[in-house]
Amino acid sequence: MLFGSEFKIKQLWSRYEKWLKINCPAVLNTLKSGADKKAISKLEEKLGVKFPKGLKDLLSIHDGQVDEGIGVIGNYYLLSLEEILYTQLTMKELLDNGDFEDFEPVEAIGPVKRDFWWNPKWISIATNGFGDDICIDLDPDSGGNVGQIITFWHDWEERKVISESLEEWFEDVLVKLENGTYKLIVSQEELMFNNDGFAE
Repeated sequence: MLFGSEFKIKQLWSRYEKWLKINCPAVLNTLKSGADKKAISKLEEKLGVKFPKGLKDLLSIHDGQVDEGIGVIGNYYLLSLEEILYTQLTMKELLDNGDFEDFEPVEAIGPVKRDFWWNPKWISIATNGFGDDICIDLDPDSGGNVGQIITFWHDWEERKVISESLEEWFEDVLVKLENGTYKLIVSQEELMFNNDGFAE
């Protein structure tokens, strides 16, 4: 058993990069250098939130990913601090302008709040580049866990909890990569993972 968020995230990510090195080494070149603690704290201040330690640890390992080739997490690209800020500010502006008011009510799969199409405390950490994101939920519904991982779709009302934490999500991803449940396939002449976002 791994102890401590930072130790666990580093160990899980190291294990994942070993898998990538064997199965998809080119993707490693798309990962950016880590962000420093001061920059991470500054982003928290701008957004008025406190990131779970696991997210801060991940950002300190890689401050996002270059949007080319294959998205490192199930065809989703890791977002940098700058991209996280841009996404949050853009979505907040749309929310404040009432752009989501005529959308379908949120369909929650798990303890996700249904108040808004988008919640300012859903922090996007990865994107498929088409408006669909993997988010850390800092404002869960009753029975949920602060820091749970949820899906956000730009054109679909479902919001689904896929894991209780970043650490748990990564661990589940690794187990399924190593046992072959998740794998790389060629589709339409492109290399990709067989399960987008690793969300079942």
